Amino acid sequence: MAEDKKTILIIDDEVGLRNLLKFRLVSFGFDVIVAEDGYTGIEMAKSMKPDLIILDIMMPYFNGIEVCKKLKSDYATKGIPVVFLSVLAQKEDIEMGKQAGGEFFLTKPYDPEKLNFVLRMALNKKEEE
Repeated sequence: MAEDKKTILIIDDEVGLRNLLKFRLVSFGFDVIVAEDGYTGIEMAKSMKPDLIILDIMMPYFNGIEVCKKLKSDYATKGIPVVFLSVLAQKEDIEMGKQAGGEFFLTKPYDPEKLNFVLRMALNKKEEE
């Protein structure tokens, strides 16, 4: 029996990065939905229940840390793994991401194979819980 395709929600305000990331994730076998800001991302996460969220930190309206906190404090979305993908790579940024509830933290520019590995690790971890 074929494995169910996993759906990933990308929340990032940079259209070029969103498009490239979506292309890569589709080539890895994922279904992909996108949101251009944190507010839209939160609403999409609640309504579409993706298997995983890739989240940027620097965005208008709600930054990624605020988005992650809101997702993790909502019963409907708290179980969705969050992988931060950001240019912010200081130790403090990574720690804030973890404290907000992010499972993994990758920096831009990213290695596509490492991203694929981390996403599959996060999804496997979710299935084991």
